[in-house]
Amino acid sequence: MSLTEQDAIDKKEGRVMRRGTTHGKAILAGFVIAGALILALPLSSQAQDKTFAGKTLAPLDPHYLDNRDDMRLKTAVKTSIAMSPWVDADFLHVHVREGVVTLRGVVEDQAALDVAIAAAKEAGAKKVISHLTTETGK
Repeated sequence: MSLTEQDAIDKKEGRVMRRGTTHGKAILAGFVIAGALILALPLSSQAQDKTFAGKTLAPLDPHYLDNRDDMRLKTAVKTSIAMSPWVDADFLHVHVREGVVTLRGVVEDQAALDVAIAAAKEAGAKKVISHLTTETGK
């Protein structure tokens, strides 16, 4: 019995066999994963030169590589501000140098500005320098 005859019998008896649909999805998933891996891995020339498409990649701030306490404080400040319901942390930038926290960005109002500064102090900042502005411009 040929494959088409078997298909006809299956159809007549109400058995619907879908051949190849799962196999096709698995192949597609394999291609997607392979493509993601190819894009994620740098070429050997790019890894040595630290360039991509002719542009030099910006290295990580070497200060944070040497001073892990500042990196921990930066993470704590960002987390503390993000957990506050009165401050939208999406528009704030935090920089830490030797325990001194600098806040930059825009907040909704003066109350949110005060909460952001208080959150930075509570996270363990020695001093907080605020370059925050409010949406009203004051």
